[in-house]
Amino acid sequence: MAEDIIQKAIVEVLRTYLSYDDNLIQYLLDNPNFIDKERIKTIDNLEVIIYPNDHNPPHFHVKSKDLKIDAKFFIETGELYKGEISSKDLKKIKAFYQSPKGKILMEIVWKKYQNEMQ
Repeated sequence: MAEDIIQKAIVEVLRTYLSYDDNLIQYLLDNPNFIDKERIKTIDNLEVIIYPNDHNPPHFHVKSKDLKIDAKFFIETGELYKGEISSKDLKKIKAFYQSPKGKILMEIVWKKYQNEMQ
């Protein structure tokens, strides 16, 4: 059981690290207090995340704590961009997105990170 948890954590760290380009790696080494992701919201077992180094189009990630769900959604529309998610979990994400602060918060965080990386 503990080995499975460690393996999942290592896989996630490696997946994230391997997605970085050389410039971002150097930036992170030069700025050790810089965070590599921002958890926007936790909804039951789902985490809504924005990565500062992410590519366009502006999007957010939804990952389950057991890593069985790894989906991306457009910030502009809230529509599923990539990955699979159950209709039950999709309803939770839609409810957060359509809440008064959901979309606005994600737009602000996305713009903040894009400005920091320039």
